[in-house]
Amino acid sequence: MSFELVLRFRGPRVETEEELVEIEDALFELLADGETWDGHEVGAQTRTISILTPDAPATLERIKPFLARAGLIGHVAAAARPLAGGVYTTLWPRDDDRASARR
Repeated sequence: MSFELVLRFRGPRVETEEELVEIEDALFELLADGETWDGHEVGAQTRTISILTPDAPATLERIKPFLARAGLIGHVAAAARPLAGGVYTTLWPRDDDRASARR
């Protein structure tokens, strides 16, 4: 089964399409076999990057260190859904991650 992993950026850390493309370029280098970049969207409130992957949680875990080093981990939300359709499941931040970040 394949999934769509969506990274949603809010706030001033990623405001322009150029900034989003820079992040995509870096993420593209981190993608493994079976994973591919699916596009991006720049909206008034959020900027999103979509990745197609056979294992969304594993893909997210692999790219989280990059997001942390880039100072983006606190400005991103990640969710995934099966490509066949369905609802998105939030992968990041999880409730326990929020609690840890406040300590």
